[in-house]
Amino acid sequence: MAAELEFYLFSPQHQFETCSENQCFDIDAPNNYQQVLDEVEKAALLQSIEITAIVAESSPGQYELNLQHSHDILKLCDQINALKRIVKQVARKHDLTACFMAKPNLAKAGSGMHFHMSILNQYHKNIFSSEVKKDELSAKLLSAISGLIELMPASMAILAPNINSYRRFKIGHHVPLEANWDTNNRNVAIRIPCSDVQNQRLEYRVAGADCNPYLVTATILAGASYGLSHKLPLPKPAHLLKFPDEHILLANNQPEALKIFKGSLILKGYLGTDFVEHWYTVKQAEYQSIYTQMTEAEQHWDI
Repeated sequence: MAAELEFYLFSPQHQFETCSENQCFDIDAPNNYQQVLDEVEKAALLQSIEITAIVAESSPGQYELNLQHSHDILKLCDQINALKRIVKQVARKHDLTACFMAKPNLAKAGSGMHFHMSILNQYHKNIFSSEVKKDELSAKLLSAISGLIELMPASMAILAPNINSYRRFKIGHHVPLEANWDTNNRNVAIRIPCSDVQNQRLEYRVAGADCNPYLVTATILAGASYGLSHKLPLPKPAHLLKFPDEHILLANNQPEALKIFKGSLILKGYLGTDFVEHWYTVKQAEYQSIYTQMTEAEQHWDI
């Protein structure tokens, strides 16, 4: 697996206001924070964390760090958490605030955490590589995708673990709203990137930057395993969906996501019933603690 982390750099004087303007993939934008990003990269290398790319993202002050793929998924998750701390510490040193919130500003793009995955067999061969035709996807890759889509609605409680997480799921800014897939389409939940045959992989694009990488990778592995071990129907690629009943919508609020999560027998089988019950209880309590607070907007309603 490999990971991509999106985050914002904010000015502490103006909370949630970015310090620079940039466009997505703007090659000059990282120059605005060259010293900060260089220090992040150097500090990461000291902890044996290899950053393969630093990219300007969709909104001003938003950046993406790409981590080198790893055969050790637990180690990758450790590196993700360590890298978050590095970014925050270096930003603070330069009087900036680094934010990994899923949606810190409603007017700007949210921040996600994307995972790229392939699977090697006992001979260290990529089972997702097509052995038929250059442009044809392998049966095992499609089987894994079918399982990921099957479990995705129930996985939302982990992929989007906080109330704020669901603010990210809005039309635009390349955020998936459905459990779907396609080739080289950045608006879908599972993207098949352009690649040579040997390095064929899938990109799982649903999780927010605020997620727990250990739990997210566990649900991704569960979905892929379920698809590879069961003959499931594979939905059409997103660009071929024409009718409303072909679309599998994802939960757009935490209570709905938690309800689906708690009722998933498949996830209970992979993650354990005790964990599912515990996660549901804790997250339900977190939601209620925020929901029961009176907002400033409500206090100013003239009713």
